[in-house]
Amino acid sequence: MIVIYEALGIYKVKLPLPFRLNHVNCYAVKGSLGWWLIDAGLSREATVEGWMQFFEEHSIKPTDIKGIYLTHFHPDHYGCSGWLQCFSGAPVYIGEIDAELIKHYWKSENSFDALDALFRENGMPNDMVKETMGSVNDIIRFTSPHAELTTLKAGQVVTIGDFDYQVILTQGHSDGHICYYNVNHGVLLSGDHLLPEISSNISLWPQTDVYPNPNPLDNFLHALDSIRSLNCKMALPSHGKPFSTIEERISQLEAHHEARLQEIKSCTGAGATAYQVCKQVFRQDLSYHELRFAMTETLAHLEYLMYKSELKKTEEDGVRIFRISS
Repeated sequence: MIVIYEALGIYKVKLPLPFRLNHVNCYAVKGSLGWWLIDAGLSREATVEGWMQFFEEHSIKPTDIKGIYLTHFHPDHYGCSGWLQCFSGAPVYIGEIDAELIKHYWKSENSFDALDALFRENGMPNDMVKETMGSVNDIIRFTSPHAELTTLKAGQVVTIGDFDYQVILTQGHSDGHICYYNVNHGVLLSGDHLLPEISSNISLWPQTDVYPNPNPLDNFLHALDSIRSLNCKMALPSHGKPFSTIEERISQLEAHHEARLQEIKSCTGAGATAYQVCKQVFRQDLSYHELRFAMTETLAHLEYLMYKSELKKTEEDGVRIFRISS
């Protein structure tokens, strides 16, 4: 709960997560008229305790909170925004694409039936599908109560604290992920788009009418490259420590995905399902929560290789088989 970028009044609020990735960094920004929050954490008691501790330490009253800005719709970023809104009465802002995805995934019944089918069609055994989908249903409970949302468009300028920030659309980790960028200081509130030590999960999810996105890895790589043109001097990420080596980190992430693509391509061999490839590429002690991410990330890389015509796909007994294009 320390000041992390004093010139902009930005404090880091590190909140616990009940996963192997055990924290999420949210941010609180102090301005002359009050406070603004960036991301919210999961909707759970430990998160509320973390926020209340921060509010008490800084003598923040509910009415001091003027706005809550979200980077994307995933539960560890969106989940507690409804509670924060109830607590403060402040508006909650999110990109327009992810606002629609919240309706589709967190508020609709049977919204994950297509994901269940996607896993089965790509070779995941039925018992594994059942357990993996159970982990999805478990996480939904961390998104209530829901916030009333105000949507943001790419390129829009918003005021957080006493300074203006550009809304930068950075698709890939989620279809509508956004970062907030202060041009004068070169500070990027990077969410999960740009992380210092781990690579953002890039997942292929079932296609929806909300935002049909058949190639999330291609989107991510383009969005990653676009950060180069910002002249960014400091990134404040959602996991890990702030860092200034922006160009170096972008190059590392590009190299990581290129290596992962070649590894996945080689794993297809004479023919393999996405699940078989996933089991070769990722560690074997994954929780079902982590297996979901591993499987959808494998699918994102396979789809990218299809897009590049390096792989082809056939169907055998209702299961998709990937192999190297001849």
